[in-house]
Amino acid sequence: MLRPALLALAAVLASACGGSHAPAPASPSPSDSASPADSASSAPAADAPPAPAPSTGLPTACANPSASTCTPPSDFVDRLCTKPHQEIALALFGKTPFTRLYLKGKMDELSFQEEVLALRFHGQAKGGMQVGSGNGSYDVLRWDGSCSMAVDADILGTSAPSGRPKAARVLWHRIGDKMQSALITGNDAIHKAHSRRGKECQGAMSGDVSAACQKADNALVDAIIDYVRGGGTLPAPDGP
Repeated sequence: MLRPALLALAAVLASACGGSHAPAPASPSPSDSASPADSASSAPAADAPPAPAPSTGLPTACANPSASTCTPPSDFVDRLCTKPHQEIALALFGKTPFTRLYLKGKMDELSFQEEVLALRFHGQAKGGMQVGSGNGSYDVLRWDGSCSMAVDADILGTSAPSGRPKAARVLWHRIGDKMQSALITGNDAIHKAHSRRGKECQGAMSGDVSAACQKADNALVDAIIDYVRGGGTLPAPDGP
């Protein structure tokens, strides 16, 4: 009679022992186990902002206002002096604050009493080999749009010579149609000189031309320089 009771007790004990085992925890998913640092490193990097493009406009202020000579920014000078820029030369010799210098003697292609524009000053390096007088040199712009580099400072002065300063020859054919039109329509002297040149030169730009053509061309160049020196209005040229 006791055997059925013992079997029932054994079944109860077996059920209790089996219920004591807790279910195994679920394995964390890869997204749950990633640390904040891992998440940040796996996110796509933001694009770096593009570098600002260099300005293509012409400078209108001194690169160093405290310097005794007013010159344009050095990076602009680097671009300007890669090749002649006739239109930019006319604009810079016009209504700009940059220092005008005048040759006190002749140097290479530069003429005595020629007017140039100060672009950049190079001081004498301390302890280095002395070059020229040792007072430094200037990179300068000529009226024809070309640059002359490292001109001895002692051969340059800021006082204009008496009479008409000389200028490197302005080359009419290197001036674009827009600026040519503005010069012709904006000044009566240029208009007359241009008409005279057209009649005498018959389209010739250089080479073997008549004396009358040469004289008319000189008159046109002089009229342009007078107009620019007098503050005449010019359309803005493209920057170098």
